[in-house]
Amino acid sequence: MTIDSTPAAKPELKLGVELYGYTGDFQAGTMSVEDCIADISDMGAEGISIIGESHVPNFPNPPDKWVEQWFGWMEKYKTRPASMVNFVDTLIYKGRYTTPLEGAQHFIRDCKLANRLGIKALRASWPPYPPDDPADANLAPYAWSTPAIQTIEKALPYAEKYDVRIGVELHSPTDLKSKLIDKCMDFITRTNTKHFGFCPDMSIFTKRPPESMVMELIRDGGRENIIRHIIQAYQNNLGPDKTVDEVKKMNGNEVELEFAGIGGIYHYCWNEPRELAKILPYSYHFHAKFWDMTDDLCDPCIPYEDVIPVIVSTGYDWYFSSEYEGPRNIFEASKSIRKQQLMIRRLLETPCISR
Repeated sequence: MTIDSTPAAKPELKLGVELYGYTGDFQAGTMSVEDCIADISDMGAEGISIIGESHVPNFPNPPDKWVEQWFGWMEKYKTRPASMVNFVDTLIYKGRYTTPLEGAQHFIRDCKLANRLGIKALRASWPPYPPDDPADANLAPYAWSTPAIQTIEKALPYAEKYDVRIGVELHSPTDLKSKLIDKCMDFITRTNTKHFGFCPDMSIFTKRPPESMVMELIRDGGRENIIRHIIQAYQNNLGPDKTVDEVKKMNGNEVELEFAGIGGIYHYCWNEPRELAKILPYSYHFHAKFWDMTDDLCDPCIPYEDVIPVIVSTGYDWYFSSEYEGPRNIFEASKSIRKQQLMIRRLLETPCISR
């Protein structure tokens, strides 16, 4: 008997795109859902991620004809359904939050729709219940909340039934060494589930804010030297309180003081990429967030070159999807996403990144 000694192929990172990035074109009517899918296919990406309320007619119950068309687009453009955004609106009732049972109905609704569209991952925007610890109020909704996890637990049997993974979004200012991560990991261990985990967002590795934001702050009355000073303080990890104190000493105005605090530049965060390794085995979608791209295919805000090797080393093989959040000028998204996709491919081909 001949034994095949060829090494098994390692899982490879799959590239996709969030249709959310095309919001400017979609709202202006310059691109349809099909146009976006065609554009994504043309740039060589595969995974298509949608927002149900924005992209699915008669959400959450699209007509059969549209569902047939959706799969027709996947076949025509050689793309695949990747993920759908899930929102749990906890404030739909006056004077109270929804109960976990009521919130779970949102998940059940979206699991059914995802299954109907061939989507295997829901990116769950963390339900904005107040955090358990009042000290974490500034981190909401990216802080630990018992009602939120109770909501997930009640929805979990339906995620299993419809074979959909719920990935709670880890967006800035999420700390990868926080109670939120620890409690979610405890939940995964306790339930032994394969249908709940994380959707990391590259904003948790932001080294500097986008230049478009800097220009907007200056247009709103911020002085460039003070805005640049605040960015440097953030990069030096000075912290919001000390940064605000420094700006006060500089006679900072309202725009500058707001930018110096937790609601401004410190809404961003800067985690160590190696911290990703512990959560990627439980991650079912990944947002490749970006605002700016240089002409030489570099991201000036987020160090992709430091993060992608960690992702690849773990064997993560779900979708890594471009999420453009730059200026909403028409056709800008397509140009910027193409640059980012080329950057990601270049980094994946770097010799030091072993598959």
